[in-house]
Amino acid sequence: MPLPRGAFAPIPTPLDESGIFDPQALRRHLEFLAESGLDGALIMGTNGEFPSFDVNERMAVAEAAAKFGGGLDLMLGVGSCAVPECVHFVRTAAFFGYRSVLVPPPFYFRAAPAEGLIAFFTAVLEAAELPVLLYHIPQVTGVPISDEIIGALIDHPRFSGVKDSSGDAAELDRFIGRIGDRAYLVGTDRLVSASVARGGGSITAVASVVPELVSATRQDPGRQPELDAVRGLLESYGLGPAVKEILRARGVGAYRTRPPLVGLDPAAASRLVREFDDLVGL
Repeated sequence: MPLPRGAFAPIPTPLDESGIFDPQALRRHLEFLAESGLDGALIMGTNGEFPSFDVNERMAVAEAAAKFGGGLDLMLGVGSCAVPECVHFVRTAAFFGYRSVLVPPPFYFRAAPAEGLIAFFTAVLEAAELPVLLYHIPQVTGVPISDEIIGALIDHPRFSGVKDSSGDAAELDRFIGRIGDRAYLVGTDRLVSASVARGGGSITAVASVVPELVSATRQDPGRQPELDAVRGLLESYGLGPAVKEILRARGVGAYRTRPPLVGLDPAAASRLVREFDDLVGL
């Protein structure tokens, strides 16, 4: 099966002023990314705030993205602590024509033994018709993708790689050393050029708002400091809310936020937009 390669954007799920999913905003965003030369998009990942949506909403988002994908390679996040729900979304991804799926560990069960985590991932792999990437984001899930887990799954034909959002260069080295020719996709903009140098790709937040800079950095590592500066600006305001505010300022959609997350207050939003415009332009 073809592995996900290149530069992907993690898509924020757009909500209108009433807090309801806005498919037209999603279409506008995906079209913008496709026109920029980006390779793919991750739907319903961490930036997509997947735990904030029920099953029917996630199905609607997955279907809309598949409809409006614009030629992008689409990856669907299938995160859940329930194996049957993960399996449901794995099958949904295949039905709607996605190219791969991303599965985090069952994040509620932080004390689960390796044996149980391996059984969880194996059940998902057995149900999958698409390449499956494991999602390493221990600062959020509290459950790392360990060498023991990789060793137990490495020979499964649908285990296709790792998305590593740890932000740790040592983890980049660890995973690339463990997974062989499978896909490695780094989850922080600051390591894009390091990932590319080792044959890897990326799924990073700046790609949602300045995709051409991520693509350029893949070709020219000398652009990495520019990418770092944009990432640093977004992080200084809170990465998720800042990305949403830039998309809102560009007229893509309202990008409201559901509790427990909150958006930027008006004063902070104005400062961010001004600084972002000075740095790379709106």
